[in-house]
Order: sequence, then C-alpha cells, then structure tokens
Amino acid sequence: MDERNQNLSAQTRPNSFLEGGLFALALLPFVISAIAMQSAGAPRPIAGKIARETLIFSQYAVDLGPVPPLETIPAHFDFRNLGDTDVRILKLEPSCGCLNPRLFDDKMVYGTGESGRFYVSVKTANEAPGPKDYTVRVSYDDGELKERIVRFRMVIPERKVTVTPAEVYFYQTHGNPDSREILVQDHRGRQLNVLRVESKSNNVSAEIGERRIRGQGVEVPIRIDVPGDVAPGKETCWLKIETDDPEYQVIQVPILIWGPQAATKPEIQPVSNNSPSEASAPSNVQPATYDQPDSKSSAP
Repeated sequence: MDERNQNLSAQTRPNSFLEGGLFALALLPFVISAIAMQSAGAPRPIAGKIARETLIFSQYAVDLGPVPPLETIPAHFDFRNLGDTDVRILKLEPSCGCLNPRLFDDKMVYGTGESGRFYVSVKTANEAPGPKDYTVRVSYDDGELKERIVRFRMVIPERKVTVTPAEVYFYQTHGNPDSREILVQDHRGRQLNVLRVESKSNNVSAEIGERRIRGQGVEVPIRIDVPGDVAPGKETCWLKIETDDPEYQVIQVPILIWGPQAATKPEIQPVSNNSPSEASAPSNVQPATYDQPDSKSSAP
C-alpha cells in the first residue's frame, strides 16, 4: 500500500511544479505595476524656478477686421506692471514705417501695480489693400532687459489715395545732392489736388509737379531734394502733404537721411513719429479718443 502511494506522489509532483510556475508568471505583471506606481508616487525635486512675467498686456493682438477708408486707423494696448520693481519702457519698435506707436503722455516709468497704455496707428494711404498683420516690439527694463511683442491686425479696403513709394531713403555718403520723386495717386476718379508740401528739416525741400490723368484716376508727382552736405549720422523727418480731399486732408511720408559717417548702407529701420496724425476723419466717423488708461483695471 505504501509503495503504491509513493508511486502516485511521484507521478503528480511534476504537475504541481508546473502549476506553481504558471501562477508565479501570472502574478509578475501585477508585481511590476505595483513597483512602478510606488516609484512614480515618490516626490522629486523641482529642477528650476519658472520666471514670472513683469509687464502684462490686457491683450496681445488687436484685430480690427475690415476698417473704414480713413487716412489713419488707430488702436491701443493696455499693460500693467505686476513685478516688485519699477519698469522702464525703453523702446517701441514697429514692424514698418506706416505705424506710429507712442506712449500715453510720453510716460516711460511704471511703478509696481501701475497701468499704462500706448497707441499705434496705421497710415492707410501708404499701404496696399487687403489683410495686414503688424507687430510692435516693446523693450523694457525691470532690472533685466526684456521684450514683449504685440500684434495689430486689420483689413485695408480697396485703394482710394496712395503714396508711392511709402518711405523715402537718402544715403548721402558721396557728398553730392540727390533727389527722389513720389506719386500721390487718387484711384477713385476724383479730381484731388495737392495744395502744399512742407518739411521741418532744413535738409529737405519739395516741389509739387503737374497733375496727370491716369486711367480713371489722377496722380500728382512731388520731387524731394536733399543737399550733398548733410550732418553725420542719421536724420528722420516727415514730409507733410496737404490736399483738398476731405478724407485725406493731410498725408505724411517718412524720410530717412544717412550722413557721410555711414560707410555702408545700414539696416533700414522703420520710422516712428512722436506726433499724432493731423488728418481729419469724415463727419460720419467718430475720431479716436486718446483717453487715459484705467489704473484700476485688472490684468489677465
């Protein structure tokens, strides 16, 4: 009897070992998962500290969509100093010379929690029709030199009055007088007249040419002259063009003059004008009001 039991035990033992091994393999994924969960739940040190922005804008993109046919289209950007130190605005750098960014009240330093505003406008007479996307790079100092970029979008309607070229450059490195011609073009078929031109720079003189008919519109050439003997360095100024058209009473064209110290042509930078546009809007359009920023408005 004992001999028979021993034989049966010997026959069933391999099956028990096999079943035990399979059971251990079945438990292995659960063991690995438990070890992974315990490892993931362990606290880890933070590698670095996230820097907090100091100058915060209420919006970083102004989209006006289709705009009315005005000579100048304005907008503004509000900001606030959320840092622990004063912020000094160093520069407002537009993406093209058709923009006119300026700080409200020319204020440059803003204390902790203080709000500010800057205005930007586009001179549509110098721009082709269609969607436009402009930027203004805001450089400031809060103990470190930093930059923020805001955008200004619009859709400019079909051309009415344009100026070609939109900006004029003189490189007076050769000591000889030079001249350029620009065209004031009315594409509406109206009889626009240029009444007078004016520049506050002693280095710029301008003369109105004879009006010409071109297709359904008219164009008026204006010759701009600069002497050969100009001061070293760079001079920026504006040519003021007055017309008899109620929508475009004043058109301004930026002029840049580089003096003899510039051995090579420097990189062309857009011109920013510190004075507001003098063009008057049609009577059915409310002009922009440059009101004071609300110091109590909350930042995002």
